[in-house]
Amino acid sequence: MLVTGLATLAAVIYVAAAPKVYEAETDVLVTPVVQGDASTTGLGLITESNDPTQVVTTAARVISTPAVADLVKQRLKLTGPPTAILDDVTVEPIAQSNLISVQAKDSTAVGAQRLSSSFAQSAVDVRTQLLHEQLDALIPRLQQQAAQLPADERTGAGTLGARIADLQALRQLPDPTLRIAARATTPTSPTSPKPKLAVAAGLIGGLILGLGAAFLSQSLDPRLRRETQLREIFRLPVLARVPDHRSQRSDGPLTPSVLPPDTSEAFRTLRATLAAAAGSGGRSILVTSSAAGEGKTTTALNLAATFAQAGNAVILIEADLRRPTLGQALGVRPIEGLGAVLTGRAKLDDVLFNIPELGDNLEFLLADGSGMAAVDHLSLPTARDLLRTTKKLADYVIIDSPPITEVIDALPFAQEADAVLMVARLGVSRLHRLADLGELLAQGDIAPAGVALLGTENAVESSYYFTAEDARMPPEHEPVP
Repeated sequence: MLVTGLATLAAVIYVAAAPKVYEAETDVLVTPVVQGDASTTGLGLITESNDPTQVVTTAARVISTPAVADLVKQRLKLTGPPTAILDDVTVEPIAQSNLISVQAKDSTAVGAQRLSSSFAQSAVDVRTQLLHEQLDALIPRLQQQAAQLPADERTGAGTLGARIADLQALRQLPDPTLRIAARATTPTSPTSPKPKLAVAAGLIGGLILGLGAAFLSQSLDPRLRRETQLREIFRLPVLARVPDHRSQRSDGPLTPSVLPPDTSEAFRTLRATLAAAAGSGGRSILVTSSAAGEGKTTTALNLAATFAQAGNAVILIEADLRRPTLGQALGVRPIEGLGAVLTGRAKLDDVLFNIPELGDNLEFLLADGSGMAAVDHLSLPTARDLLRTTKKLADYVIIDSPPITEVIDALPFAQEADAVLMVARLGVSRLHRLADLGELLAQGDIAPAGVALLGTENAVESSYYFTAEDARMPPEHEPVP
């Protein structure tokens, strides 16, 4: 749309700024003389040919000459070299006829009409002058030859005297092979620029360039732009559409306290649709994505918070041992966590903790500083035992997994979890990475429950989004009516 608009605007500017050009046309009729006629032999006139097209083409060439342009310059008192006049005049045969078109262009309508008419007339005059010069030289020579002949051989048909008479008659006339058939009229409108054609060309050209730019942009930067692209890759239900709030973005995950009401409502919708998709046995839910920065941890945290707000006991496990971010977002720094449990340095009950702001129903098992030492202990039996233990302590276990396409650490959790939720963000997620994630899960015989789509357009704010607690917010945070 941007390229199309710019191209159309450029066409409008061109129409407004481009100098106007007018064109006028004069037609010249070519009448060749009969080949072999004794009275015209050697005069350089245009003669008949077996190819009529060649005759007219030859006539066009003898019209468009510097001598004709020089005469036009003198008659119209023009400045500049004769070649400039030739650049403004086009002489070409009219197909399947004995007519030649003399088209002239100028910045004014009158100028174009005068140039076209003058050029055609000057061509006839130049050819006439050349003919008369030849006759003026030829007739005296023939008269001298005739004077030396007997009197009875000077007159009569076919005699030299008869030819002299024909040439003297021809001397009184213009070139018989060229004649003005139709003089140019003053044009009523410019031929360039053409507003409708220029704007239409700008619009169509802009559409073509815009579509080309869009396809090129997608090929060079194949990001997820539309929900339909997501459906084509996975053919999975979109369980929730989370609005995009740029003002709320930060380097780390977003906690429930900073989310606007419509985004919080979107996570409540995700809770309901995910619970329905996973069924009664879906008590452990792994949240993953195709790459970092797509909102996976934000989704896991707020999904766990909504389950806890509904009265469920929830444990949120941070399974990203390489790049943990939940602790920083929550403002805590665990000394021992998931790594200590995996390596046997601590018991699960000793490392679980609550955040007062999020209530007693939500407990956290965060990644500690164990790093690769803990990753080496993460296997399918270990993940199975951990999930079995946590499911005994809570109604729901939410696992914040690292992007499985980048690190395979959390694949045992994905294989053991009751449901897998995929997270994708419009404008951020790359299509080929999403496809890789789908293939990797399929290889592990893992069927995701659905997709949470982040970065959608903001929902229209409604009073349904606001609770009594929202109504007590300070005035600067009140929604616009």
